[in-house]
Amino acid sequence: MPTYSYEAPFFVIEDYDRAAPFSSFLPGLAGRKGIPLWTFYVNRGQAIAGFGIRDKNSPIMEFSPASISYKNVSAGGFRTFVKIADTTSSSSRLSASSVYEPFHSFAAEPGVKRTLKIGRNELSLEEENPALGLVFRVVYFQVPGEDFAALARQIEIVNTGARPVELEALDGLPEILPYGTENAAYKEMGNLLRSWMDVFNLENGIPFYKLRSSTHDEAEVTEIAGGHFYLSFGGDGELIAPLVDAQTVFGGNTSLLYPERFAETPLAELFRLPQVTANKVPCGFTGKAARLEPGGSLRLHTLIGHAGDLGSLNQQKERLASAGYLVRKREEASRLADVLTDRMATSTSSPLFDAYCRQSYLDNLLRGGSPAVFGQGKEAKVYHLFSRKHGDLERDYNFFSIAPEFYSQGNGNFRDMNQNRRSDVFFHPEVGAFNVYMFFSLIQADGFNPLQVKGSTFIVPPDRMEELKALIRSKTAGMEEPSGPAKEAGERTGEHGEELAEALAEELAALCAKPFTPGGVAHLLYDRGVRMAEAEEEFLGRLLALSEQRIEAGFGEGYWIDHWTYNLDLIESYRAVYPDRMEELLHAPGTCLFFDSPVGVLPRSEKTVLKDGKVRQYGATWTDKEKMNRLGIGRDDTNWLRTDHGRGELYRTDLFVKLVALSLCKMASLDPCGMGIEMEAGKPGWNDAMNGLPGLFGSGMGETFELKRIVRFVAEWLETLRRKERLEQRTALLPEELYGFLAAVNEAIASSGEDDFACWSRLAEARERYREKIRFGIGGAEREITFADLLGVFRRFMQKLDRGIAKATAAGNGLVPTYFVYEAAAFEPELDAEGRPVIGGYGLPKAVVTAFRAEPLPAFLEGPVHALKTVESAEEAAAIYDAVRCSGLYDEKLRMYKTSVPLDGQPMEIGRIRAFTAGWLERESVFLHMSYKYLLELLKSGLTDRFYKEFRHGLIPFLDPAVYGRSTLENSSFLATSVNPDPAVHGRGYVARLSGSTAEFLSMWIAMMAGRELFRLSDDGELTFRLEPALPGWLFDGQGEIKFRLLGQVEVTYRNGRRADTFGAGAARVRRMTLTGRDGSVWTTEGGALTGDDARRLREGAVAAIVAELE
Repeated sequence: MPTYSYEAPFFVIEDYDRAAPFSSFLPGLAGRKGIPLWTFYVNRGQAIAGFGIRDKNSPIMEFSPASISYKNVSAGGFRTFVKIADTTSSSSRLSASSVYEPFHSFAAEPGVKRTLKIGRNELSLEEENPALGLVFRVVYFQVPGEDFAALARQIEIVNTGARPVELEALDGLPEILPYGTENAAYKEMGNLLRSWMDVFNLENGIPFYKLRSSTHDEAEVTEIAGGHFYLSFGGDGELIAPLVDAQTVFGGNTSLLYPERFAETPLAELFRLPQVTANKVPCGFTGKAARLEPGGSLRLHTLIGHAGDLGSLNQQKERLASAGYLVRKREEASRLADVLTDRMATSTSSPLFDAYCRQSYLDNLLRGGSPAVFGQGKEAKVYHLFSRKHGDLERDYNFFSIAPEFYSQGNGNFRDMNQNRRSDVFFHPEVGAFNVYMFFSLIQADGFNPLQVKGSTFIVPPDRMEELKALIRSKTAGMEEPSGPAKEAGERTGEHGEELAEALAEELAALCAKPFTPGGVAHLLYDRGVRMAEAEEEFLGRLLALSEQRIEAGFGEGYWIDHWTYNLDLIESYRAVYPDRMEELLHAPGTCLFFDSPVGVLPRSEKTVLKDGKVRQYGATWTDKEKMNRLGIGRDDTNWLRTDHGRGELYRTDLFVKLVALSLCKMASLDPCGMGIEMEAGKPGWNDAMNGLPGLFGSGMGETFELKRIVRFVAEWLETLRRKERLEQRTALLPEELYGFLAAVNEAIASSGEDDFACWSRLAEARERYREKIRFGIGGAEREITFADLLGVFRRFMQKLDRGIAKATAAGNGLVPTYFVYEAAAFEPELDAEGRPVIGGYGLPKAVVTAFRAEPLPAFLEGPVHALKTVESAEEAAAIYDAVRCSGLYDEKLRMYKTSVPLDGQPMEIGRIRAFTAGWLERESVFLHMSYKYLLELLKSGLTDRFYKEFRHGLIPFLDPAVYGRSTLENSSFLATSVNPDPAVHGRGYVARLSGSTAEFLSMWIAMMAGRELFRLSDDGELTFRLEPALPGWLFDGQGEIKFRLLGQVEVTYRNGRRADTFGAGAARVRRMTLTGRDGSVWTTEGGALTGDDARRLREGAVAAIVAELE
């Protein structure tokens, strides 16, 4: 029976192959100067179920969805075959009947014990077979800090018996896809693709797998550069040339279930057989014979990966074929994960919770990126490393990408990266306002945003190119001949000093004149053997200071209604650290751009259609080919709003104007009853499975609450300024088109009174006119508006929103609905002059709606979550909590919260959620991201006691892993609930790790450990820091202590001798703090606050440690 335990630093599953199946992955971390791999595993066979470089189209081992991997990994994954001699016989002959395969999927022999150990950056397996007297141990990790990508696999076979054992072992991978093989193409045309496959470099003992040329049916045919490799050696460091022809292992057994040829052929003879490398899918198997004394072992070490240069790989084989090398690299890989997660180091009474904190931080940065800051001051550049889109064996629908270069970054979605970077400024204060300006710049002038966020590139403008060349010359003049790969490849040998520096300056200048990445520069320096007197990252910082940073993005798949709602969280996170810089944040000129996509949203007249006699909203977006041709852009290209209607300069503004523009666009998107935000662009909100709602004129209340937050933020900021100065004397400059739009929106709301339909019609007309005006860009003229006038407008917006929220809450009988759909109560078909129906672009007859009837959908958790973000008191929050707790949103069996109540009475038209099984995916499951959002809002709204009531059975590390079915250090997207028809899956987690739940937990952790507002301004404007933890007594350890890392770098220790809660009646409060500076100075302050210079010193990193005494 499977058992689960945490044995630091590993999560351990015994009898893992009998446990519920799950999939996960190694994090793909190779360090700043390493090349990452993607590597997925399952708890079957020898675990690894697919790995490769960059994306699915460069697999080394074929990528397959989880459901297929569970079936196939035992045959298609790593395999180990052992022939064991009968030492009781005088001949000690190895026979076919004595072949044993550890970790096989057939019925396990009695007494066999199999164990899986999951580390943050490695994976290990063990099989103990008492009958054979053998133990098999396997370790996997990614090799960091090299110019090639490699998965390290180490297997050890130990004789635990009382007698010597003679054996022959064969270990490896049955299929290795040569480089150039695309995953999807292999699945559909694998037989054809064998014609291109080959294996090279056998004479050097390191097979190099690649296609001979490109495979696409087109005029341009190219050779394949680079390739996958397989390097093996024994425990003595001797390189072992592997078998690459699968027939030499399996013979005619094409099922790959049994190694017929190995079984019947002595190992030495097997390796003398001719190998055919062409027209077949190759393999990689390492063989070795050994006599193991009692306690003795056989070790085989293998690196399987990708290299861009075969010559360099061959030159390095002696260095690589060393057990000591792999010991160092394994330690380096482990240390890499530890260093990255040290910023969230936590020590409490629960080691499992502490480990969960680190794992959550790691998984959060894998989707949002780990910010690296190059340079200093205002010229510093922020560059997010290690990120990738959340694609894996269970998210087989997502196309992930991890750049195979130094300083690697990957792709992502706007919503995901935005949320996962929410806490960057807490853990990395040096990031400052970067994320705020980035994600607000990606908001378009029409309020929508691109889906794809592709990372950053840089470019050195022409007027700074000479500075760049001078920088390179200053850092490379007098350098010696190249060393390392550059010299091994024979490059630039014989060039010295100024001649070499000048050549490199020209080469690097050519690279930087076009969009480049830090990894591209680092690779060039590495390939040329450059060794600098100063650190490379300092050089990169100076180079990037000369460069313009470019945020790369693209339209993607559509416009969701919720993506913008996460932007204010970034501002609030910034304010919690830099409240004294809010004026600069909001009003510094030229800090923001407007993304500008060629995909537009059609007016109502083009998307309101009749289907089967009912009015629907279909075909909402269109690709503007005229705009693409005029501006010379592609549909998914990065493009920014320009003046002169697209032909002029980039239009830059401040963050305050962006907030005004966003508020206007969303106010103009209120639904016909003034309640929710319309899904008028063809996509829903956070819950993607509600994909049918846009067609039903659906709207979302969650977005209305978020709009209220932004409108309230702007109004409160203006009120703050009003207390300091006359608002009539402060003005904002708006593009002329936006100014006119503001006037029209304000007039529509002011003139419509209680007539919501009339207001909706006028708002829609205003936004449609505005969109037409900015179709190609803006003119460039600007209009002034006083802050006093803006305050009046935003007060009116607040009144309009509050009326709509009250109406929606009444419709939900006290529990605000998340979604409304609108049925056309009255409409007129659109007819041409001859009385025939006018057919729209979607292919259906068009119609004009003259009256709507709103219908709320059954309750979802999402609406109350967003409502909690706008409450004015803990009492108001408690009423929402009680209503949710007493509703069908609560799963009594799991004691967790579901996405929705039952949806059985709803039509299929609402979306795929209705077709899903109850208690699965988005339908009535515990979707951890939304569940965690709910817990976070309980904490933030002051319901700390209720938060901890839910904490012990709502947080993953406190669940029963036997029910959860996987490591309770790792989040999953959803848990199947008790409404699922299969009782066996109730409470089990599905879809591993990379979700928004980690962002919510990081926010929880900050509020728990330090408080919601770290820094604030006193009434007289003085910067103040205060520790206000919200921690339960039981979380303090036996000595009454909790330790955590503040601002990613300050070691904080709470001492709470009576282990009292730090909230509620009788709460323990911080009474004094002892601070240690990085210069060694020590001082004590009474209370939990620092002010003025002391607060600034803390924020700037001058404080190393704080001991806070609680009483």
